[in-house]
Amino acid sequence: MPFLHSHQASLTAGTIMQATRLPLTTWFQAFDLIGQARTGISSLELSRHLGVKDDTAWPLHSRILRAMSEREDAYVLRGKIQMDDAHLGGERAGGKAVRGSENRIPIVAAVSLSEAGHPIHAKITPVTGFSSEAVGARARENLAPGCAVLSDGLACFRSVITAGCRYEAVVTGGKHPNDLPQVRVQGSGCPCAGLHA
Repeated sequence: MPFLHSHQASLTAGTIMQATRLPLTTWFQAFDLIGQARTGISSLELSRHLGVKDDTAWPLHSRILRAMSEREDAYVLRGKIQMDDAHLGGERAGGKAVRGSENRIPIVAAVSLSEAGHPIHAKITPVTGFSSEAVGARARENLAPGCAVLSDGLACFRSVITAGCRYEAVVTGGKHPNDLPQVRVQGSGCPCAGLHA
């Protein structure tokens, strides 16, 4: 008679919920609260909603945000991509109100589009400036080789070729190109909600 080995495994093994003492329903409620909060949620507010102590909510909050960040960092945009430059921030008292103001952070927004031209996923990343080196580095991090990038005529966007992407510029004599789809970025916890990419 063969000797049978019994092995017991947890459903949460290998997940962020591994070795937890919290009920799974509390985890699921935390996922929902963090995912649905348009402007983010603090661990203190999470503890109030879940009915747990602050020292229980803080590691729960941290684990979920870290997992979300790792997932986002690992994702690359594919297919048809629209890229644009923008600045985040505004004028401070006494500061310059121009494009290169020290009060504003340069960012690059890249949006993957469906065949119908609808946004699927966006990556918004800060850059040191709108140079070919900075934009090329972001393209290599965030774009899959072979994707087709469409942007305005800003010269630094040609550097997406270094990421193995095809590049096409739409230039309309200084005006914003009307044939590029307009994407309004809004989302949970996005620091640039309302930014036009």
